[in-house]
Amino acid sequence: MTVVALASVKHAPGVTTAAVALAAAWHRDTVVVEADSSGGDIAARVRLPLDPGLLTLAAVGRRPGARLELSPHARALPAGGSAVVAPVGPDLTANAVAAVASRLPAALEGRHGLIDCGRLSSGSPCLPAVRGADVLIVLAEPTVTAVEHLRSRLDFLCAATPRLAVVLVGDRPYGPTEVSEALGVPVVGAVAVDPRGVAALYAGQRAHRSLLVRSVRSVLDHVENVIDERQGVA
Repeated sequence: MTVVALASVKHAPGVTTAAVALAAAWHRDTVVVEADSSGGDIAARVRLPLDPGLLTLAAVGRRPGARLELSPHARALPAGGSAVVAPVGPDLTANAVAAVASRLPAALEGRHGLIDCGRLSSGSPCLPAVRGADVLIVLAEPTVTAVEHLRSRLDFLCAATPRLAVVLVGDRPYGPTEVSEALGVPVVGAVAVDPRGVAALYAGQRAHRSLLVRSVRSVLDHVENVIDERQGVA
């Protein structure tokens, strides 16, 4: 089983949607944890209640000696997998993430887990979860500006975890090989820019046939290789 943290360093290239698409493509027991301190998106998009969710998980997690059990706080997603959803408000979400982040990777042991960290910075309460994940996938658009922003943050990202890979959102004007050569880190694929696929994903309507979900399947084929190659790097 594998725990993947997903993040970006600037703008909003679609980290949450990528996590939900990966859950749909990966395994029926996959769980997405919204740990983006700026607030969650899934509940609003899928029309899920916030209770249970990240706030109820954090309430349990604040009890001394409490062990995190994700299942009671997760809700099924339309296209497959489940999610521990966060509120839209950043203050509530940031406090909840801070309460549980260091224990999220252990709570996901024995299942496939995706931790949506949103935009990652040195002050992010999600950093302890990144450090405990099997791999950190950073999403970025394949443009000169986005690649340069990512390059400027590589030292910070590599200090957070040596198990780092990049996924592009779209493949124009530059593809994975060109971006990987520019950055010097693995680029494990590209997620398709597919508005219809996004709509189908959140509605659960033939999402598995969409270009979006098919593209993340190809990404999954490479994620395990990155973990295997870097599992001995401390």
